[in-house]
Amino acid sequence: MTSKSPDPIDRDSELAESRPSDDLAGSGTQTAKLTELRDAITEIDQRHAEGESGYFAGLSAEDTVDAFPGSAASSASAGPAASSAPDFADALSFDDDGDDDAEDFDASYAKAKKTAMNMLAMRDHASGELRDKLLKRDFLQEAVDELIAKLQKSRLLDDEEFAHRYVRAHRERRKLSRTALKRELNKKGLSADIVSGAVEDVDGEEDLARQVAEKKAASSRGLDDEVRERRILGMLARRGFASSVCLKVTREVLAED
Repeated sequence: MTSKSPDPIDRDSELAESRPSDDLAGSGTQTAKLTELRDAITEIDQRHAEGESGYFAGLSAEDTVDAFPGSAASSASAGPAASSAPDFADALSFDDDGDDDAEDFDASYAKAKKTAMNMLAMRDHASGELRDKLLKRDFLQEAVDELIAKLQKSRLLDDEEFAHRYVRAHRERRKLSRTALKRELNKKGLSADIVSGAVEDVDGEEDLARQVAEKKAASSRGLDDEVRERRILGMLARRGFASSVCLKVTREVLAED
């Protein structure tokens, strides 16, 4: 009796017998497709990094199916078994916003810092004044806020010291009254407490107004008294002196001239 030779090994049968169900075979197919997708994404990143922006431009539908087996077109052509594979577009929608945001922040911060240091090298700034200037240059608000905080911590920005220096300089150079100094400091975005503290020790309003009036009277000699009085009063008013002080020193100066 001739013995029957054993059947050739059927690998598919072995795999089927060695696994609890056919679902695991399908899972292996999906894993392979995901691996191919990851490889495809890696290749895309490399090509984009090398400047090949038109990589997809010449691909036909069939090329896309062949190149990316997990895509929607490939799933449709492969039948129902492949429909569970993730869509290629979904695979590309990985979350990289965090990295982009970090890069945007770092770039904006670096540029804002360079701009701020140039501005501070030219003259002192109040914190609010510098912040407004940087925001007008379209730097990210978060980057500007962090920069301002660091400059304050390092004392490169000191609003209280800035206010006192501003008062001393403009009182001497521009002969501004207390009212005018408050107005100018408010424009810099300083707090009310800092402004009040900077001007509280300013005195000698009448003496300062007299200096302004005498200078204007000297430059208007030869004009009618009425014209001279109007010009002196206008100058004092623009410097922020009280109306009572303006009238008093103007008449005194013209009477003495």
